[in-house]
Parts: sequence; C-alpha cells; structure tokens
Amino acid sequence: TQTFNVGVTTVTYIAEDGSGNKTTCSFTVSVTETVLPTIACPANKTEKADKDKCYAKNVNLGNPIVSDNCGVASVTNNAPSQFPVGNTIVTWTVTDNSGNTKTCLQTITVVDDQDPDIKCPKDIMVSTAPNSCTATVVLGGPQTSDNCGVAPGYPTNDHPLPNYPVGTTEVTWTVKDVNGNIKTCKQKVTVE
Repeated sequence: TQTFNVGVTTVTYIAEDGSGNKTTCSFTVSVTETVLPTIACPANKTEKADKDKCYAKNVNLGNPIVSDNCGVASVTNNAPSQFPVGNTIVTWTVTDNSGNTKTCLQTITVVDDQDPDIKCPKDIMVSTAPNSCTATVVLGGPQTSDNCGVAPGYPTNDHPLPNYPVGTTEVTWTVKDVNGNIKTCKQKVTVE
C-alpha cells in the first residue's frame, strides 16, 4: 500500500533479469480531493447609523472559523464599504487548495436612532377682525430634515383649522422620519 498526494503522480516500475537487462513501464495515479472546506460565519451584528448618515461605515464583521483537510487557499466576503439602514446579508466564501468552496451567511443590521430635525415657524401675533372673537391665521410651515428622509405626509400640526380664538394657542408641529423617529416643536399664535 502506498500513499499518494493530491494531484498526479507518475509511478515507474523497473524489471531486471539475472543478466542485468532492464525494462521499465510507467503509469500515473491521479488523486482528486473533493472534500469541501468548512466555514462558520461570525455572529450577526447590529450597528447604529453613522451620525447624520443613513448608513454605517467601518463595520467590524469579525472573522469566520475555517478549516480544510488539504489547506485553505482563501477566505473572502462580499461586504459593501457601507451598510444601509436595514438588513444586509454578507456572504463569506472559503476556498481550499483544490478549488472546493463553501459559503455561510452573516446578517448586518443597521438601525437609525437619530431623530429628525424640525424648526418651527415664528410665533404669530394678530388682532381679530371687527366684531369677531377669532382671527384667521396662516401658520407657515416648519423646516425639517433627516439623515434618512422625512416620512410622507409630515410635518403635521395639531391645529389644522385656520381660525384662532382670542388668547394664546400653542400649536405643536410633528415630524416623523422614514424609520419612525419623531420630533416636535411648538409655535405660539396670539390673538388680541
């Protein structure tokens, strides 16, 4: 019994008679390695979005655990340079010295915990019309922004009617971003 390495080995036999005459023959032994390497992905990770961004950069993915009976040639992944808010699946691939490959999957979750920005319109002071106890007021609109975008339908306020009574009414403006974060500001409307 002989042991042959992975690859092609040429075996030569020599026969010699009692007079010293020799003859040879050769044949090849091909050993193919089909055992797949093993890979265990790093744990799934949750990261916060970078400040004022809707993605995370420089995420430390960790390292997979790999092995193979004939040696590992390479370990690669398809991770992007920046991960958007939400889930991104990273595929890790190990290749052994015989070209066999195996993959595993790692999930990177990026969350947006940054509140949107809102700047209310200026406070308003008006007088009632003659013989009236209310005034019609145009509030204007707040300035809003967010790292991932303001949700459709926002900003809103809690006083949608244009008529305001005598006295001071506090109007609360609300903005919500596309990931559900909310922020408010207040505008005063004074009617004399």
